[in-house]
Amino acid sequence: MNSWLRNSLTEIARTNRHTDCTFTIEMKGCSRVFPCHKLIFSCASDVFDRMLFGGYNESSSGMVKLTDVHPDIFEKFRDYVYGYEYDKLKKYDFDTLIQLSEFGNKYLVESIKDDCLREILERKYSYDIGELLRLFQCAHNLNVTKFIDWVSWELKTNSKSLMGHAGIYEFNTDVFKSYLKVVSGKLSESERFNVLEMYLKYHGLDDVSPEEEAAPEFGGGDIKENTSYTELSTSDSTDEVEEPVEPKSEVPEPEKNICSKYVFELIALIDFSRFTPKEFYDGPGKSNFLSLAQKYEYLYKIARNASQAKEELEQKLERSHSVEPQSCVPMFASSQGHPNHHTGHQGHLAPSKCDRMRHPRHRYEWTDYDQ
Repeated sequence: MNSWLRNSLTEIARTNRHTDCTFTIEMKGCSRVFPCHKLIFSCASDVFDRMLFGGYNESSSGMVKLTDVHPDIFEKFRDYVYGYEYDKLKKYDFDTLIQLSEFGNKYLVESIKDDCLREILERKYSYDIGELLRLFQCAHNLNVTKFIDWVSWELKTNSKSLMGHAGIYEFNTDVFKSYLKVVSGKLSESERFNVLEMYLKYHGLDDVSPEEEAAPEFGGGDIKENTSYTELSTSDSTDEVEEPVEPKSEVPEPEKNICSKYVFELIALIDFSRFTPKEFYDGPGKSNFLSLAQKYEYLYKIARNASQAKEELEQKLERSHSVEPQSCVPMFASSQGHPNHHTGHQGHLAPSKCDRMRHPRHRYEWTDYDQ
């Protein structure tokens, strides 16, 4: 962007000149009103364009109310769309960049999402385990394949350090399922099952009933007149309105109503045949997430694998015993004698040392031959 134009837009934002709309940002007792310009936000994304110039209440009233972002984050977002300055992002901390990128992704402001992602990757060597887990959730929220691949590699590399970290249990259901796949082969199957069980219990699930119904799906409907864009975007099949999310983190609240179908999908990711009998007894054998029939089935597979391994070992031992050791061929000494071989008494050829080791009758005759 031209520096003159950027400075002019920044000045307009600072002085609030000629504003024609307001954004009211509310989140858990914190509320602020930001004067804005429709044209600026309309250029930022198609979402704001439809919101401010479509057939919704916001377009006629010029008042937009958002409850999915903290006022401090929206203030930084507003500052960005008036100048698109990447250098400003360099001053923000990790948590702010995460929230800005996810807010930009939700409202289709690709420029701020890309710039935040660029700055996040610039700092990639400075993140601790907790921040890597946050990035894993963020990467899936943004749905950027290269970002997901990089964070997945980092999690694989540090898989042992992640064991028991609270950040794992803050994943939403899809991201946790992806995490279990990522650490496959890096953690043992018993460790993966322990993480799975802890995740389900953290989200209020102690067992799975086969009769439990799946969570209801939400359907669409016709747009009613005098409907606001934000009401349409956040409405669901019930009349209850959910409380806003804590501003510090975009990680979703614990999902209390995880359906049984999802639990069965997680269980299917575990290869129980690779458990030892003790591991299975201490873990899945005492778990409420497996039915008795499943436990018998998996125990049968463990026993079968153990039996096959035993048979293979016995066959290898038999083959090794059936192979004759290579015999030592004695070398005959010359008539003048050889430094390594000597003739024995009465002109007989002395057995080699290899022969003496193989044949017991020669083991105690070294003195006669070697003197």
